[in-house]
Amino acid sequence: MNAPSARAIDVIINVDDIGLHPAVRRAVEDCAAHGSVTSASVLANGPDGDAVRPYPGITLGAHLNILRGTPLSPRAEVRTLVGADGNFLGSFAKLAWRAARGTIDLDEVRLEWSRQVAFLRERGLELTHADGEKHTHCLPGLFAVACDVAREHGISWIRRSDERFTARGSDAGLAGRVRRSILRALCESARTPAGLRSADAVWGIANQGSALSAEACARALEPVERAVIEIVCHPGKLGRDAFEIPASFGRMRVTQLWEPEYQSLRHGSWLAVAAQQGWRLRGFDAHRG
Repeated sequence: MNAPSARAIDVIINVDDIGLHPAVRRAVEDCAAHGSVTSASVLANGPDGDAVRPYPGITLGAHLNILRGTPLSPRAEVRTLVGADGNFLGSFAKLAWRAARGTIDLDEVRLEWSRQVAFLRERGLELTHADGEKHTHCLPGLFAVACDVAREHGISWIRRSDERFTARGSDAGLAGRVRRSILRALCESARTPAGLRSADAVWGIANQGSALSAEACARALEPVERAVIEIVCHPGKLGRDAFEIPASFGRMRVTQLWEPEYQSLRHGSWLAVAAQQGWRLRGFDAHRG
């Protein structure tokens, strides 16, 4: 696949969930030094959040979270977002059901997300973009709130989780294809307002774990001539620490998801494929106009 000279594709390779576990932070540090990761989204309430710092060549964003863990807000101020234990619901389906029924107080969402962004800023992190844990910011009513929070805090980019480019014969599994279809449908009504930018499309929602490869991405983007594409990924570099995340964050998919994606990004062919395809690997602060 030889890239036409007229192609102008900016590719932002963004790691979600930095701040969740040391393995994610190690993967970002290692892949950033290698040049195969250009951005990361920080989980403000993550157990490893205190260790996150600015990294050379990496843009950082807010990974807005009302799904897992404990809110930064007092329980009394976010009652429609939590369960009986005071933690977030921990289930995309449960949160989506509340959103669909209109039983989520959007002012509570705005309050919690604003506190998360302010918390990250107070720790000295410069934020260029925002997205949502498990893409929950795309649920009914929530995208507009995420946009409001981003604009209020001077964040320039918001993710629309619209994976519109796919390759025939993709090795993505059924669960990934269903997830992609649901998010595409949700994004039909998610309009990025004036003053904010979104990538033209994302990739990696369906192709997770061992299915995340530069070759698969190149096949999907083959017909694209000019675009900004965000690669959504979740790598983790395993270490000897016995770091355990709280049960409120759910199970870790280390061997199934994190490690294969780390191997792909660090030891795969992303840099070679990017050069061949005419992609520019950039963060959210550097792009073609």
